[in-house]
Amino acid sequence: MSDQLTIREAIPDDSEMLIDFLNRVSDQSDFIEHDSIKSLSVEQERESLDEIYESEFDELMIAIFENQIIGFSRLEKIDKTSSEFGIVVDKDFWHQGIGSYLTEEMLEWSKSAPIKKVTLEVYKNNPAAIQLYKKYGFTTRSRSKKTQIMEKMV
Repeated sequence: MSDQLTIREAIPDDSEMLIDFLNRVSDQSDFIEHDSIKSLSVEQERESLDEIYESEFDELMIAIFENQIIGFSRLEKIDKTSSEFGIVVDKDFWHQGIGSYLTEEMLEWSKSAPIKKVTLEVYKNNPAAIQLYKKYGFTTRSRSKKTQIMEKMV
């Protein structure tokens, strides 16, 4: 699959394809909360992707297989030196390394940004995600009843 898989920065022209992806995966897992996607227009998503594309702190990477988005990862600015990391992969592609590819690309991108720390929140009952984050050096900062906060210095 890796020969046919492309990981790249999302651009405004990806807006329709990204909305299709988010609508598809929002029904696949309890770990995804995308209630607002149903009302999102292509133009709104295009503007959002343009802002992300122009930002030195924010980034959105997409995984494309057979001309379809099958995963994405996102960094979103928290403050002057920190960004929050998120990742979503289509359930049909779980356990095939897509999450690793997206995480590697995003962490590599963060090295050239003014980011010093990447944080994330993960559900405790998502051991595959927790293991992925640990594999890339994230450590647990705190826990709540349902989630844990992990972080990594970059």
